[in-house]
Amino acid sequence: MASHDRIDDGTPTHDELIASAERIGQLAEQEVAEAERSGCFSLALRDVVHEARLHRLLRPRRYGGFEQGPRIFAEVVRTVARYNASAAWLVYFTALHEQWVAYLDPAGRQEVYDSDGFVADIYFPIGTVEYVDGGVRLSGQWNFGSGVLWDAWIGLGAIVAVPGHDSPQPCLVCVPTADIEVVRNWDTYGLRGTGSHGVRADAVYVPWHRVLPLAHVKATAQPVGGEYEPEAPIYRIPFMPMFCVGFGAIAVGTSQRVVTDLKRRLGERQRVLYGLKEWESPIAQRNLAELTVKLASIEALQERYVQDLERWHDERTPLVPAEESDRLNAWRSAICRGGSEIATRAFEMLGGMAAYKGDPVEMAVRDLFMVLIHVGQAYEDNMLGYGRTQFGLSGHPLL
Repeated sequence: MASHDRIDDGTPTHDELIASAERIGQLAEQEVAEAERSGCFSLALRDVVHEARLHRLLRPRRYGGFEQGPRIFAEVVRTVARYNASAAWLVYFTALHEQWVAYLDPAGRQEVYDSDGFVADIYFPIGTVEYVDGGVRLSGQWNFGSGVLWDAWIGLGAIVAVPGHDSPQPCLVCVPTADIEVVRNWDTYGLRGTGSHGVRADAVYVPWHRVLPLAHVKATAQPVGGEYEPEAPIYRIPFMPMFCVGFGAIAVGTSQRVVTDLKRRLGERQRVLYGLKEWESPIAQRNLAELTVKLASIEALQERYVQDLERWHDERTPLVPAEESDRLNAWRSAICRGGSEIATRAFEMLGGMAAYKGDPVEMAVRDLFMVLIHVGQAYEDNMLGYGRTQFGLSGHPLL
């Protein structure tokens, strides 16, 4: 199908989705200074993202979604990241968090998707539950609720004994954000515009149809209660590798912006002490070449990551051996580390003129370092896990 052809069900074309991502990136760039100060991009930008329906990228069609695969999903995120990493993070998560909603009980899926509100989550299972008739009451405090100021729902982690399952397991307990308190504690080194504030719940009632047993999903790759279309891309690809594809896309898109800006600024700079333009210096020429090659290497690795997801989709392989899944974890960590190194080296090359707060390269250094240290990209852990699985061991060092 040509990129300008429209799918009969009203799904935006590839070109329309990328045009929306470009527009969102441009608007985000205009308000980035305020987002850095306040700790989140504006509700006006949220409304633009919602009107573009980018949150429906992965949603099954039966619920009004677009059922897009990993390539267009990653491309949308990368496009926004060329303008700002925090904005890309928010766009990524508005679509990403609808992935686990697709695994809820059918009543839970219907309720959340029908609301068409954005969804957040915090996986760490540190909440406590009280068992009551028809569900649980959830209490606790969690940090790192990315985008919570934009969202209508949030899945919060807790260990829950779900009826019909043998033992308690980590779960996402999905609550309306109107029922919780946002703890405005997001004052960090980078990714400041993501609004990743903490949240607090105090005995919030949640019916069973909004409790997602994560161990069940990991073991079966099937939603609770059935009633789903196995042909939808969201059910044909291993959950966590697909869930994490956007982190590499953010690293690549932000690095592309850094290298583009670096080349332009090297061409404009005058080295007063040496009496020449910066670009005329063999040192600058060599260093630019090195960063351009490093960018090409993380672009290529991100492409291989997407190709593996596409292969699993085509082969209908939602469950894969640990070595294959852990390989993508290691690749993703390498991509994010490479992006952070590109931004830091460009910052060093540009010197004091890039050091002012709000400079695109200065922000990229901070933002990409934050992407690198996110738990999903924990470099040493992911490399250890991949190495262990290559010898037939568990990817977890304690199992």
